[in-house]
Amino acid sequence: MLKSITRFFIASTMLFAIGLLTSTSVLKQSMRPAPHQIKKVLSTPDNVSNSYSINDKKSLKKSVGSAVRVMSVDVTGDGISLASGTYFTYLEKHYVLTVSHALAGVCEDLVVTYFEHSARCIEYTLIDTHVDYAIIEIEKLENRKPLSVFNSIEFKYHKFPKLLDKMYYTGYPNNIGPLSFEGTVSGFSENGYMFLNSYAWTGSSGSGVFNSRGKLVGIIMALDVGTTQYGVDVLENLLIVVPVYQIDWLTALHR
Repeated sequence: MLKSITRFFIASTMLFAIGLLTSTSVLKQSMRPAPHQIKKVLSTPDNVSNSYSINDKKSLKKSVGSAVRVMSVDVTGDGISLASGTYFTYLEKHYVLTVSHALAGVCEDLVVTYFEHSARCIEYTLIDTHVDYAIIEIEKLENRKPLSVFNSIEFKYHKFPKLLDKMYYTGYPNNIGPLSFEGTVSGFSENGYMFLNSYAWTGSSGSGVFNSRGKLVGIIMALDVGTTQYGVDVLENLLIVVPVYQIDWLTALHR
């Protein structure tokens, strides 16, 4: 009789222990964040290397904090354009600055995203296909703090980038991201565009470029293309940047 009670007690204890371990394992699994949640946490503006100066970290935080993905569907519904953009606000309205060649279709078929949050296009405020930029009014993007036009854009012409100035941008090259890069100003073209020695790929177009004082100075328009006796090649490290002084802010924001 005593042996039976002892065996029953041992069996009950083992079952309890197994149940406790199983429930604890399930609890840990439920508490463990999903991979996309981990990526989102690690991609926040606060998660910036401490090896940079205070001003550089401020610039990086603005770059990371304002970058969004721009997805535009063409009129046939078959083609999708994927680009980057900078989220900002003016007079309580919300906008995205990107490149005009990223707009494949009409406003109704464009959406701006940041991880699981999205905002629809309200209006194409201004499209300049010659300079290659677009300002789009969108819905408010939840859990994303927009830049202020007055505080974050370099309107002073005499403070514009000089040769070998350090720059930062965040975007979605190859539809991966957000990814952040640094670079230096290599030169300028005859029509005022800036050449940035950094890295980009398809999808980076429209990314905002910030100087080391945290001011937006331009947007990535394209990669440079070189021609040799072996054919045409893309220079992934030489970026063409549209400076913000070529953007008609007055017309775009005072309609």
